[in-house]
Amino acid sequence: MGTFASVFNRVLPLIAGGERNDFKERMTPRPEPCALRAMPNEDIHLFIKRIDNNRVIRTEDKQATATCWRTIGVAGLSAVIAVGMIVPTAYGQLAGYQIERSREEQSRLRKQLAQLEAMEAQLLSPATLARMADDQNFVEASPETMVVLNVDRSTALAMNQSPKQ
Repeated sequence: MGTFASVFNRVLPLIAGGERNDFKERMTPRPEPCALRAMPNEDIHLFIKRIDNNRVIRTEDKQATATCWRTIGVAGLSAVIAVGMIVPTAYGQLAGYQIERSREEQSRLRKQLAQLEAMEAQLLSPATLARMADDQNFVEASPETMVVLNVDRSTALAMNQSPKQ
């Protein structure tokens, strides 16, 4: 039952009251002995009519316009909601990276501080100070040349006096 013709070939003989074979024989044209085989789609004829739509005016469908704007609004709102849901996660990720960088910088600065404190302790050691004093020809001060300020350790300010002559 691929085509309508097969339906007619089965139904019409039963309506006519005859047998199928008789109807089929009567309806089948007898081929001519010298006839050529039919070409595919030989019986199809095409007629092309030019259609001029210059004077046709499109009518406005207000319901379709409203539907389009509603769809655009829902899509925009969905995009805003999606971005709103993604932003806190992204901000958390960026803050995590910043915290990790701060921790790395803190550990680097602590190592640097430990190195500087070790260097300071080495430079302020008595052996280093004595060697530097020898290199620069420093001499130890005599007790007469030493001036002790604030002997009683009071909180009074030192007075600016000219040296006694």
